[in-house]
Amino acid sequence: LNPRFTVEQIIGEALSIHFQIKGKELREKVESLLEKVGLSPMYLNRYPHEFSGGQRQRIGIARALALGPRYIVCDEPVSALDVSIQAQIINLLQKLQHEENLSMLFISHDLNVVKHLSQRTAVMYLGKIVELARTEQIANNSAHPYTQALLASKPSLDPKSRNRPKPLPGDVPSPLNPPSGCHFHPRCPKVMDRCKKETPRQIQIEEGHQVHCHLYDE
Repeated sequence: LNPRFTVEQIIGEALSIHFQIKGKELREKVESLLEKVGLSPMYLNRYPHEFSGGQRQRIGIARALALGPRYIVCDEPVSALDVSIQAQIINLLQKLQHEENLSMLFISHDLNVVKHLSQRTAVMYLGKIVELARTEQIANNSAHPYTQALLASKPSLDPKSRNRPKPLPGDVPSPLNPPSGCHFHPRCPKVMDRCKKETPRQIQIEEGHQVHCHLYDE
């Protein structure tokens, strides 16, 4: 958010440029957008530094809605927020998804957040999709070792989960100089010789569930 703009300017800029809306009509439209994301119209003349992280995220969402989009890209929209605020923003996005009939591309490093919003999930490693499936398939029947590692990384208070798999070894390679074969092979706990040489092809292991992994290529 532009620190020199008021909330009215931040949200109203696109409306005035694309729709030539001005004056009272512009203010009323901005007020309506604020209410839609759960903020009071009384905040119109305030600046970004006067808001909490969650409130600033709501302002950003209101700005994204200003032009009536059908498709929104949400790039790590909750990663910098406290867990309780994350839940509020996720609930807001779910609500808007249904009320505005929106399609969303939700980008996140946390699969446990993704499952609350997405119908289909693509897991990527070094810029390549390694697994693509319905979100419930990813959550309940993940196939790729990287997906399994992501799911296992979720903290748990359950004593029975203390024997979870160990964290992945090594560091993420540079995407400018990725490993040969399967890019994940230097860190994979199930690596085979062919993984180091051959790029895995896409394999469908069940309806709507594809994985790029030699473990399933017989």
